[in-house]
Formats: sequence, structure tokens, C-alpha cells
Amino acid sequence: MSESFEPKIVAFVCTYCTYAGADLAGTSRLKYAPNVRIV
Repeated sequence: MSESFEPKIVAFVCTYCTYAGADLAGTSRLKYAPNVRIV
């Protein structure tokens, strides 16, 4: 097996802190790993 393991990260965040920071990162066009999902 030559496939490398890449975990899928699910983040459960609140509206007040982390979600606002992630939204700002998106509007600022900052890059983050494609295997991260924010709920």
C-alpha cells in the first residue's frame, strides 16, 4: 500500500469565537488544509 494516511478533521465551533475567526480567514484568503470541515 503506497497510499499515505490523511485524517479528516471535523471542528464543531461556536458562532462567537472560532467560527468568526474561520470566516475572517476565508475572507482574507488564508489557506488551510482541505481535510478540515467546520460545523
